Amino acid sequence: MKGTKRKAARACLAVAAALAGFAGWGFAQEPGTDNQAQRLEPIVVTATRMEEKVSEQASDVSVVTREEIDLLSPVVAGDVLQEIPGVVVQRGGVAGSRENIKIRGGLSEHTLVMIDGFKVNSPTLGTFDIGSLPLDDFERVEVVRGAQSALYGSNAMSGVVNFIPRKAEPGRRYGAGLFGGSYNAVKANAYGQGAGGWGNVHLGAGGYRSDGLFPNDDDFLASFLGTGDIRAGERNRLHLLVFSTDQDKGIPISFGLPHDLNQRFTRRGVLTGARWETQVTRSVAVTASWDVFNEFFHDKLPPGPGVFPFDDVTRTRKLDLRLEGRYSPGPVSTTFVGVEYEKDRGVENDDVNGIALAASTFNRSLYVQEELRVAKNAGASLGARLDRNSEAGTEFNPKAAVFYLFERIGTKVRAAAGRGFRVPTISNKFFPFIGNPDLKPERAVSWEGGADVSLARKRAVVSATWFYQDFRDLITFDFVTGRNRNANRAFSRGLESEVAIRVIPQTEVLLAYTYSDTWDPAAQRRIPGIPTHRGTASVAVAPSPRWQTRLDYRVEGDQVDAPLWSGRSRRAGYARVDAFARYRWEPRESDIREVALTGKVQNLLNRHYEERIDLPAPGINFLVGAELSI
Repeated sequence: MKGTKRKAARACLAVAAALAGFAGWGFAQEPGTDNQAQRLEPIVVTATRMEEKVSEQASDVSVVTREEIDLLSPVVAGDVLQEIPGVVVQRGGVAGSRENIKIRGGLSEHTLVMIDGFKVNSPTLGTFDIGSLPLDDFERVEVVRGAQSALYGSNAMSGVVNFIPRKAEPGRRYGAGLFGGSYNAVKANAYGQGAGGWGNVHLGAGGYRSDGLFPNDDDFLASFLGTGDIRAGERNRLHLLVFSTDQDKGIPISFGLPHDLNQRFTRRGVLTGARWETQVTRSVAVTASWDVFNEFFHDKLPPGPGVFPFDDVTRTRKLDLRLEGRYSPGPVSTTFVGVEYEKDRGVENDDVNGIALAASTFNRSLYVQEELRVAKNAGASLGARLDRNSEAGTEFNPKAAVFYLFERIGTKVRAAAGRGFRVPTISNKFFPFIGNPDLKPERAVSWEGGADVSLARKRAVVSATWFYQDFRDLITFDFVTGRNRNANRAFSRGLESEVAIRVIPQTEVLLAYTYSDTWDPAAQRRIPGIPTHRGTASVAVAPSPRWQTRLDYRVEGDQVDAPLWSGRSRRAGYARVDAFARYRWEPRESDIREVALTGKVQNLLNRHYEERIDLPAPGINFLVGAELSI
């Protein structure tokens, strides 16, 4: 085993050295090139439902662009979210393991996850497993921090994460990629797209397999995404989406078992959605959308010595219908008014333990959002939403956010306050033995204030945000009654900060730090899974337009965690170094548009650590590959 680890380490170090050497070669080959092309500011839609620049937002927003996705060469979505301030993404082992998103000290159930604006949180679990979400066919990821239930309803207590698919460019384009790396990993993807006066279409498929770290740690993941727009005259547009993922994974470590050779987990998800948009007049637009998200889970552990066996099969369906009107008489005011109907269905069976569950819930809502831009440098977002849930009653959630830009000193100040909630899941209320039909919704009140400062003619940007979240009626398991109940009240407060410095046109330094002070009074401890300190220091070097390289140093403090088998309750902190490089060129007089070579080495110093307690993270590992587009 030790010899194998040494060989893997030597191979990864060789890849890292080769990447550094190629970067130096690229710099020497084109000493006169200059990479000071101005980056376009990202456009986001999640915070307000309208396309605006990040600088025009009153909410605290982060964007992962397609350029960053290409450089980081992610296997799944968590690979690009780990360095965003205020966001905690922790993986239980290798890529493909279960992984959720937590924002500002909230639980993973308090983060609403969307794909192309369609909600995908599970009706039974309340979360979405991004460990099964590849990003090959996605254009960007938008993260909005703070309570967003005034616009999106349940689950948006701590924030919203929206994965936006790629959109076809004019003309036709085809591409494919192939990667290989540690643990016999193989990753492949292919796409085709086209656009014209009729609209656009993008089709993509991908696959990934790995043997993992331990016996029974193998993973297979396949995905397909089809999306497009069809124009119907000058005023009408139909947007369509089909997205599916299929995963088969071994579970090498589970509850009470440090070495599990038999547990298998299978997941299948299919999301279909349609959105019709009509520009009625210059100032009035109407949007109608429909989507259905079906998921299938099969988690099986056969009988054995010291084993609590189970054979759990779960099927869920999430239906969402929305009708929205937008009135924008001028640049000062845009008003949204919408109604939404949601229906969740969950069926769960475990024949080994005699568990059977079948239940449905539905929700009707009315919301209004007012976007005011009283001047070029000032604006406000005011919103409120009324939800009527079949199991949780009526919830009213408002939000207000404002910003003001002091143009002379390049400083934007912003503040926001809002209320969020989460409806108890079907499992929370109706799971045999422990479910409680009398559960109330979880609630949170959120405040934040921050500033974004541009210095040295925008060569440096400093951002800082203070936040406070007060959680109420959190659902917990009562060991006295043996059932779920609303009991806990907790809080999370802290500071998120970012610094970006353009040292020279080819080099940028990026710093990010999050301080989180959390407390659960009932348990007399910090909120589990939230480290007090998290930070990243990155150096990005682009010696020529063809070359991109980056070196990341990531530090995460200790945290309270829930052990699987060891009995420990504290996960130690850790530090890790990762290296990334990408080289691309456009062959002349050829049908090939672009060839790109990408490589990354993670945990370069081969540190031994855990992101989640009792689940060892990989040592030094690499992934390299090539992509071709015609």
